[in-house]
Amino acid sequence: MSGTPGRRRKFDEADSIEGLAAPSPARRKGARRRRRGPSRAGSRGRLLPILLGALGVAVVALVVVLVVQFTAGGATAPENPVPTAYEVHDSGNEVLATREADSRPLNKGELFGEDSKRIDSESQGITFELQTSSLTDDCASAVWGERVSAALADAGCTQAARAGYTSDGYVGAVAMFNLRDQKAANAVATALQPPKDAAAEPAGFIEVPAAEEDPFSSLGAGFSAAEATVSGHYLTVAWVQSIESDDPAERESLVSPLITLNNFRDPLYHRVVQLENLQEAQQGTVPTA
Repeated sequence: MSGTPGRRRKFDEADSIEGLAAPSPARRKGARRRRRGPSRAGSRGRLLPILLGALGVAVVALVVVLVVQFTAGGATAPENPVPTAYEVHDSGNEVLATREADSRPLNKGELFGEDSKRIDSESQGITFELQTSSLTDDCASAVWGERVSAALADAGCTQAARAGYTSDGYVGAVAMFNLRDQKAANAVATALQPPKDAAAEPAGFIEVPAAEEDPFSSLGAGFSAAEATVSGHYLTVAWVQSIESDDPAERESLVSPLITLNNFRDPLYHRVVQLENLQEAQQGTVPTA
């Protein structure tokens, strides 16, 4: 069928609907091929390097996170951590009952000397190594929480010693406060008591060694236990946690590391002996060696 010269015949409408088998008109000789747009295969080819690159970045980021967590000793504790379990004990030591009877200040030599760089217990099979220590007359800097700071001030705190220890399986922190008397030491021990309701806000607790000094940043992230011991006018707080622990709800026995770390109080026993010898000397009843 002839049409107007110079004009192409329109295709039937069915030609443009996919799935219908309308015959295509014969291509005119010499007519140009219609340029097709980019194929799906070509698009996929260009997208593949982009996807692979994004996947590589994600893998690298994951590896970095895992490495940081591993080197940091596991989970990180909250900003103001407290132990999961806490107990108070009074040694009943009357020799050190008041600072008047024991007026000599604490010193770094007796607390952090050669004998204190390792704390071990043969019966418990645990050895703690000293990693960091400090002794200051700014007692408020050794704790967090306004109520605990106020309790220290009311107790006439003049010195605060802190140390961080590690062993093969545990991380521990210890603090010792030089207070007015035995009654004041018991008052501070009570103020440090974490609330029984986990949702309640704690009054405060001892500050752990610098958070950037791993693995101390994990102390309080898992199940941990602390023991406050009143020794006359001194209060010692020992706090331990398994290095592998990352869930406070998963309870475990920490009796052995607590017994071991409490040997940090040995200098106080030495003071008791010295004071008893002094009293005997003043009474003229010093026993012969």
